[in-house]
Amino acid sequence: MAIYNAIMAFTGWMWTLPMLIVLIGGGLVITVACDFVQIKHFGHMLKTTFGDAAHHKDESGISSWSAMVATLANTIGTGNIIGVGSAIALGGPGAVFWMWVIGFIAMALKYAEALLGVYTRQKDENGQWRGGANIYLAKIWKPLGWIWAVSCCFGMGIGCGVHTGAITSSVATFGVQPMITTIICCVIIIAVLLGGLGALVKVTDKLVPTMAFIYMAAGAILIILNIQNFVPAFVSIFTNAFTGTAATGGFAGAALSATIKNGCARGVYSNDGGNGSASILHAQANTNEPVKQGMFGIFEVFMCTMVICTFSAMVILVTGTWTTGAPGSVLAINAFGTIGLIGRLVASISLILFAASSALSMSTSSGILAENLLGKAARKIMQVLVVVFCFLGGTVGVDAALPWVDVGNMIIILVHVIGIMFWVPKMRELTLDYFKRLKNGEVEA
Repeated sequence: MAIYNAIMAFTGWMWTLPMLIVLIGGGLVITVACDFVQIKHFGHMLKTTFGDAAHHKDESGISSWSAMVATLANTIGTGNIIGVGSAIALGGPGAVFWMWVIGFIAMALKYAEALLGVYTRQKDENGQWRGGANIYLAKIWKPLGWIWAVSCCFGMGIGCGVHTGAITSSVATFGVQPMITTIICCVIIIAVLLGGLGALVKVTDKLVPTMAFIYMAAGAILIILNIQNFVPAFVSIFTNAFTGTAATGGFAGAALSATIKNGCARGVYSNDGGNGSASILHAQANTNEPVKQGMFGIFEVFMCTMVICTFSAMVILVTGTWTTGAPGSVLAINAFGTIGLIGRLVASISLILFAASSALSMSTSSGILAENLLGKAARKIMQVLVVVFCFLGGTVGVDAALPWVDVGNMIIILVHVIGIMFWVPKMRELTLDYFKRLKNGEVEA
């Protein structure tokens, strides 16, 4: 217990100023070096991503869109519901502001991950792409790639457990025993793992857009029903961002440090910005333009944090459920429950689908990463470990597993963000060259 408390205390401290410096500092360096790509070329990003959605099925292999959606399945997960709720429950409305800050920075970080994933990938003996942060970090210093890979496998394994725990907790509200749900989740994950990346893409291509639309539509209805509270709720995000939040109702209050720490930590948990995991699936995309794939990385964070997380936050704030003192893991579901059983059902089903898609994506990515490092045997071992993590997460619950996500993310982000700083000159060169060729009509818009 003493060791656990020490680890959590150190992690809590790291997620204040130190991690803020690493994430925001690293993201700003990339933003400036790459000519403010997530701002100046936001329109091109939208055209590229939605344009690819229209014709991605005509391409051979795994298209840029499918690679992005598979990665988005990992990104859009329990962090968009439970993570946002936890941030507000522990940090107050101001935590949402820091989630947005991290989201803006994460756009540049995800851009870098997708770009470098494609730029540094290699073909294996079977003609399949082999890529990810372990490769581009190893080109800087070989042990760095290994440190990141081992940390990432641990982080994704824990993440799978958290998502399974979220599913069991949600289904338990309908009277289903956690063990039954856990076993079903493990069976589904095993089936997808046996099918490989192709099976994952077939699931996520249909599941991710559908679940995101249903959740946002339901959230919009709930916000409209509480429209009189919208402006005060929105203003509270900014007024509490730099002061913390006083106790109100069942809310115990939060110091400024708690507001920043929970906003940043849960923001990263929701969009995975900076940890490099997105590079694994982006490296599989059927494209010859690293910068173009980077546009899909920007879209991931925009969709995840700026859109879906904001919907969750506003639902919690306009309904006032954040003042009840309920744990963050149920705030969003309770907020939807204010309109009755249908609302609670939509929130619970959304959480289940979000968590399932994330667990499937993480389990597949960790297997690919393990195989890249040590071969096919390592992939099988990692797949077994993922199933074990999923089983443990389903039995201990999401609240017990969630703190370890912060530990894993802390290690991975420190290694990854510091490492990609050495790639900044090359990223700038590739970015400026791409948009120069785009302007001259040498690249398809």
